[in-house]
Amino acid sequence: MDLDADGNLDLLSGSYSRHGQDMAGLFQVLWGEKGGQFRAAKALSGSDGKELLLPAGDSDEVDVERICTRPFAADLDGDGKLDLVAGNFAGTFAFFHGEGAGQFAPNASWLEAEGKRLSVAAHGDPFLIDWDADGDLDLLSGSAQGGAFLFANVGTRTAPRFAARKTLVEPAGEGAGPDELGDGHLQGPGGSTRVWCDDLNGDGKLDLLLGDNVTLYHAAAGVEPSVAQAKLGEWRAALARLMEQQADDWNERYEELEKARDAFVTEDRTGFVWVLYKK
Repeated sequence: MDLDADGNLDLLSGSYSRHGQDMAGLFQVLWGEKGGQFRAAKALSGSDGKELLLPAGDSDEVDVERICTRPFAADLDGDGKLDLVAGNFAGTFAFFHGEGAGQFAPNASWLEAEGKRLSVAAHGDPFLIDWDADGDLDLLSGSAQGGAFLFANVGTRTAPRFAARKTLVEPAGEGAGPDELGDGHLQGPGGSTRVWCDDLNGDGKLDLLLGDNVTLYHAAAGVEPSVAQAKLGEWRAALARLMEQQADDWNERYEELEKARDAFVTEDRTGFVWVLYKK
């Protein structure tokens, strides 16, 4: 996106923390230059010259509301200037009003519907687009538990107002994992989904792309797949029993269980991009 309207594309990213300071992610921007070049990453500042941060929450420990999981720049209020909508670890969405030329108001407000903050189950992943083709920008998001969600803009192009959350794709669930070896059993997106929209097949309708995060298992070297499959089932049952316990040596027993699994399967943490075509 051309964040500062200088004719060059810029790269914008959120971040989890500041080194040596409290857990509050800064917005990082690589300002674009001619020829597709970029300057070194720099913390994005508000119009007051101070580093831009999400609003503080009520936590006395790690403030998950200040951890930025994804920023998205778009002209949400239709004034011709890019605004900034940021998801966070808590699953809510902050709005920084754009002041033009890559400048944003130093303080953010939370996007709401009917007096309650818009939210997903952790790791807010905002994507702004006119999903329902009514002329204003709607908000889509993935989540840590997976799935895809829509907050329809029921206001206008210049006065946005959001409806309550609607599920477009059911979440896989926290900790959802495969019960079989390989990836042939996967039927849809897993957890930690990330959203993008585009008309992929040129039919005039926006399609949904979902990136995910999944863990796959394969038979270890020298182990027959049928044996590995059976032992994986036994291992999952043992893990379920452990999760119900509160023993003092719980961590040690969990580590032993994890190590035992390596004898019959290998673990592959990966992800896929799923395409869901809009009908």
